[in-house]
This record gives sequence, C-alpha cells and structure tokens, in this order.
Amino acid sequence: MKKYRRSFWAACNVNSMIIPWVVGSIFCYFLMIEDGIDPSRLLSFYGFLFLGTPTLGVLTYFFVSEFYVILSDDALILKNAICPFWKKKVFYGDPVKIKIIYLSGYTIPYIQIIRSARRFAWRYYLDRVRLKDFPAIIDYLREKGIEVHVKGMEYFK
Repeated sequence: MKKYRRSFWAACNVNSMIIPWVVGSIFCYFLMIEDGIDPSRLLSFYGFLFLGTPTLGVLTYFFVSEFYVILSDDALILKNAICPFWKKKVFYGDPVKIKIIYLSGYTIPYIQIIRSARRFAWRYYLDRVRLKDFPAIIDYLREKGIEVHVKGMEYFK
C-alpha cells in the first residue's frame, strides 16, 4: 500500500487562501478596534453577511479539495484529509475510466472516476498530492489495467 500525501502546510489552498484570509481578518479586526468601532458589530447580521458568508465559502472550498491518493494491491482509494470518512474506493477490476486533469498554474489537479453505467463523475481535487508524484500514480494505474486519460500533466514525465 502506497500513500501519496503531502503535509497540511504544503497544500496550495493553505498558502494561497487560508493563511491570507486569516491574517486579513485579524488585521481588519485590529483596524476596527483602533478606529473606535464597536467589535460587537462583527457579530451582527451585517457582520455575518460580509465576513461570515465569505469565510464559510472559503472553508467549504477548502474541505472539498483536500483529497489524497492511496494505492493498495487491489483498489484505488481517494480519501479526504480533513473528513477521513469521506472516501472513494475503486477496485482495479471494475470497468472504469479515470481522467486526471491539471489546468496549469495555481489550479489544483483533479481526478474523475467514470463508471460505464453513469455519465456524471464527481471531481476529486487532489490538493494533498505533490505534482511530481502524478507520473508514478498514472503509471501504476495503467499497469493495473485501468484506462487513464491525462490532460495537462505531460511535462511532468
């Protein structure tokens, strides 16, 4: 069994979204106190509307994109790092097609597992997998007989 997982602090979302959002919120809070604005306004309806709603949106996006890959002897397992009960297990013998797509830049690569009976495939964003680990994952899945379509990862080989 091989896990492809990097640390929490190395994830793209932590460095580009979570840390700046927390630092910016704390900075705005101290500016409000310095200007003599009552901090209880943050807990009002408008404070929730302008600060709480974007925070919930950022955290929701963060929870959805924290998947990593486990390659066992008989199955591919995609597991969420924050909510470990949220996982997807695909056996190598199942008739599936896998798409791994990376749009380059600061985007997060994602994997789609397409079964023959369904047309809809959920996107599992793999923020916890290092980009240089993808060629090993792709080669291993192809060895196991799974049809893997790759887009945007050609230069990692």
